[in-house]
Amino acid sequence: MKPIHSLFILFTLTILLLCAPGPAAALLIPEAAEIPYQVNTSDRIIIGTVSEVDVHYDHTIFTITVEEWLYNPLPAEKIKVRTETGKYVWTEDQAEFTLNESVLLMLRDENLDKQLFSVSVGFPGKRPVSDRDAVIEELKAQGKWREENQTENETNSVGTAGEQPADSNSPSNTESTPFTGILWLIVAVLGAAVCAGKTK
Repeated sequence: MKPIHSLFILFTLTILLLCAPGPAAALLIPEAAEIPYQVNTSDRIIIGTVSEVDVHYDHTIFTITVEEWLYNPLPAEKIKVRTETGKYVWTEDQAEFTLNESVLLMLRDENLDKQLFSVSVGFPGKRPVSDRDAVIEELKAQGKWREENQTENETNSVGTAGEQPADSNSPSNTESTPFTGILWLIVAVLGAAVCAGKTK
């Protein structure tokens, strides 16, 4: 009877963790790969070059030298983009960057005082620079394109980030979702195995 009880506990914990809502489930809906969805759920859009990579235990900060602001510009020549993948933690839906890579990024504001952002829809929000024209066409279609030079640093746009209405399709705050990801799954399985061993 005891081995069946232990297996039941292990099975239940595994199912609960797999069914928990996680960042990948929240972000990677089919529409996330489409430019209209990405433009609609982004606070800002830039073209830039990865100029620095700062890897931490559970996240990485990429410094991006901004070449062009396509949407909602800030007076910044460099910004930082945080991903939830680090030296010892890997998150499957996060964008990956390489040093000196040129990218078009769909961004969400994280901390404007620190010029810190995240990629708005996970890895699909990092696009090749060759998509610039398609993104501009979509910005025009959504009424978000401004004809003046988008690379100009404008100080009056800093205050607009907090005033933008929340979109019902925008991804949820994944930092508030506990116990998600492969690391927690492994911890739960190991914990259940240890508990099962002690009950024998």
